[in-house]
Amino acid sequence: MIKAVIFDVDGVLIDSNRIIAEAYQKTAEKLELRVPSPHEIVDPMGRPLAEIVRILWAKTDVELYMEEYRKLFMDETLAIPAIEGAVDAVMEIRESGFKIGVLSVKVMFFIKKHLREAGFNVNWFDAIVSFETTKKHKPHREPLLYAINQLGVKTEETVYVGDALSDYECARNAKVEYFAVLTGSLTRVDLEKLGVKNIMNSVAEFPDRVTKIQLSGEGVNS
Repeated sequence: MIKAVIFDVDGVLIDSNRIIAEAYQKTAEKLELRVPSPHEIVDPMGRPLAEIVRILWAKTDVELYMEEYRKLFMDETLAIPAIEGAVDAVMEIRESGFKIGVLSVKVMFFIKKHLREAGFNVNWFDAIVSFETTKKHKPHREPLLYAINQLGVKTEETVYVGDALSDYECARNAKVEYFAVLTGSLTRVDLEKLGVKNIMNSVAEFPDRVTKIQLSGEGVNS
């Protein structure tokens, strides 16, 4: 029986992946670094910012890059919209009695800022796990297990909804059931190659999907 749902943020609840990719490119231009293609940026997406910077620019000043990158997201005119139907989906899941949380490698300030600006009430979430919350980060299992502990449920009672390879690996490492959306960095072909069974066009489909599972009394993979 599913009791809790944990959502990734970027690419799942908010439509930010294109904006994030452009921010990486703009920051590279400003610092006169090689400008990566969107594909190069998408591949490691979901990992901590510092780790992605080291992957894309092995010899750059990571702290300087992160400082310049984050300045872009302090711009009050930068609007990151919610994924279509995501706000209603989260409300429906919450009103159905599930405990809900979010898990992201963003710092807490930006998680809350971007969720609020996209129309979410951060008080809807019973657990918010950010970069600062744990020592290890996705794809390690630690942040997901931390969120589960905060929600007071078991791993087998939890579903994690993500869009990136690091989300899938995090769920697998924590032995948590994974649902993937196609609004982020991986395609259906990518996900099928990984063996992901629960694939949705977007998080807007999730309330109906989880309701059917609960009514059937069967497991998520049945």
